[in-house]
Amino acid sequence: MNKLLAALVATAFSTGAFAQATPATPATPATPATPATPATPAAPATPATAATAATPAAPAAQQTRQARQEKAQVHKKTKSTKTKHARTGKQGG
Repeated sequence: MNKLLAALVATAFSTGAFAQATPATPATPATPATPATPATPAAPATPATAATAATPAAPAAQQTRQARQEKAQVHKKTKSTKTKHARTGKQGG
C-alpha cells in the first residue's frame, strides 16, 4: 500500500513539474545555402627528371666486404675443426 501511494505522489509531482515548464522557443528557420564557387583548373603536370646512374661501391666498402667474407670462411673452418676434435676427444691447439 505504501508503494502504491508513493507511486501516485511521484506521478502527481512529475506531472506538475512538467506542466510548469516553460514552452520551448520555436526553431529559427534555416538560412538558404550559398552557391558553391567553381573549382580552379588543375595545373599541368611537370615532366619527371631522368634518373641518375648508380655509383659503384667505394673501394673501402669492397675491402670490408671481402674481409667479412674471409672472416666468415675462417670461422666456418675453425668451427668444423673444433667439432671434429670434440667428437674424437682431441685437444685443439
